[in-house]
Amino acid sequence: MAKNCTKTAAGLLDAAVEYVNSQGAKIVEGYPVEPAVENYPAAYAWYGIAKTFLRAGFEECARRRPTHPIMRRKLS
Repeated sequence: MAKNCTKTAAGLLDAAVEYVNSQGAKIVEGYPVEPAVENYPAAYAWYGIAKTFLRAGFEECARRRPTHPIMRRKLS
């Protein structure tokens, strides 16, 4: 994915985490994709890339399919 897409995705993820934290949530989950190939089409990654979630402090808590981790972040 292009760098500007990655920055936009990270900003949106940060904003979502801030919002759910402000609403009193204790945990936030995401369901990104972990592409099996380097040149993954951005159109298929609209729900996020696992690396972006990891950089935002999420941890993988489960994996139901090889390229679809379930990511979780505990909030304070």
